[in-house]
Amino acid sequence: MKIKPLYLRRWLPVAGLLLALPVSASAHTAISGVGDFFGGVLHPLTTPAHLLVLLGLGLLAGRQTPLNLKIPLAAFIPVSALALVLTTTGLVKTVYPPILISIALVAGALIALGRPLPSTVIGALFVVAAFALGLDSAVENGTPISITKTLLGTWLGLILVVADIAYYLSFVTKQKWQQVGIRVAGSWITAASFMILAFALRR
Repeated sequence: MKIKPLYLRRWLPVAGLLLALPVSASAHTAISGVGDFFGGVLHPLTTPAHLLVLLGLGLLAGRQTPLNLKIPLAAFIPVSALALVLTTTGLVKTVYPPILISIALVAGALIALGRPLPSTVIGALFVVAAFALGLDSAVENGTPISITKTLLGTWLGLILVVADIAYYLSFVTKQKWQQVGIRVAGSWITAASFMILAFALRR
């Protein structure tokens, strides 16, 4: 069954934007006009690599029928919290960008395949992604209180983005063309990840 043109037109600008965004170190910097906590909440949305990974995770979890976020979130919530706490030790400043992009690439490829996945596979991918995203969200500087607020905001932001994408996607997976559209989105994530990965490895 053909994908509706309107559906494609809505997604093409998003794919183009992702392809145009550069990958860079994603340690926290101050966002003008917002406090520490809300700066942390917005951080995943301002980091291209993080956004690709979160989009892939959300689509991967949301396309499962029936929707079951228990295992993905049970893996994602504590592991991301642990990784964010580890950033305060200063041992890890950022995660090697190709690692994050590779996670997005795997998620996109699994979505594009469109096959049901064992809960263990989804849980494992969420664990790896949560650890990488958390470690890559270190705060560059600030007082202990401001750093704590920022990291708490980041933790909440990561969870909300993944959960919201998965939850709302579950409402549009009933019809065949919608399922095909999700697979197309997965292929775009894969293509974008390949391109960004190629640029990152050339540096």
